[in-house]
Amino acid sequence: MKNYSIARLNKVAEIGKTVNHRTGAGINISTFEPTGTLFYGSYNRTVTQTYQITGTDLEDTIAIVVRHTDALDDSMMIKLNSALYTIKSIAYDDDPNAFDIVTLKKTTKGA
Repeated sequence: MKNYSIARLNKVAEIGKTVNHRTGAGINISTFEPTGTLFYGSYNRTVTQTYQITGTDLEDTIAIVVRHTDALDDSMMIKLNSALYTIKSIAYDDDPNAFDIVTLKKTTKGA
């Protein structure tokens, strides 16, 4: 994806992993532990793309654009506007000056 202006990467997200902590009562609680930040921009799907994902596990997802990096993988989590998301897929572009499309699904507590 080369036709994306770098000036549109104007939002900041936290990247990290979930870590299990044991409370004093012996209960395991998983919390988000940030490991870094990431500049991202919005990505709007076309009508055709929206229809194609209807009825699939990608239906309730959002997509963002990031500068190409090998630091992201699908085991990480991303925090956008105080909401926590898991990475469903990453459409990599190996060109050093290109951008990757990251598909995210909002996590639900207690599920």
